[in-house]
Amino acid sequence: MNSFLPPSMAMSGLASPASRAAEIEAPGESRVAALLLARYNLRYLVRLYSAFDGDLLLPIVLGEVGLYNVGGFGFDENALAALRCYGDAFDRLPLRPCNAFSISSSTGIPRETVRRKVSHLIQNGWITRDAKGGLTITAKAAALCLQPFDDENLPDFIATADRVRTVMMRAAA
Repeated sequence: MNSFLPPSMAMSGLASPASRAAEIEAPGESRVAALLLARYNLRYLVRLYSAFDGDLLLPIVLGEVGLYNVGGFGFDENALAALRCYGDAFDRLPLRPCNAFSISSSTGIPRETVRRKVSHLIQNGWITRDAKGGLTITAKAAALCLQPFDDENLPDFIATADRVRTVMMRAAA
């Protein structure tokens, strides 16, 4: 169930006494951190809106396909090195295919909508469908679409994280 209450209010019965005390002592710092994160998230959504011609469901579906595809890799150094590849090397990665049903189940997007978005992503060359119907992200999606977007997003994310860290350190002091 979706809730529009802040986590501190929606789950206040689950918070530890120490965390509730910290929220009471420094509510202003928590609000500042929340505002910084909200501003970042809004900028991120605007970038996604622009990058995907106003269709915010496309990056959700594309992201879900890509994350499922690499989900079995783990995050050790060898797996991360494999993910840094591009071009022909990307095409040889042992990606784990998914399907429209699993995307629909994990995102809550209706299956027919997912199928339409998948068709659009296939037409753009951002995902492929294998003989069994499995969906995988393409090197084109990583190279043409995701890299320039990451080049713009990463500095914003790091700057926001640094500002949030500074605010929270001040609250902890």
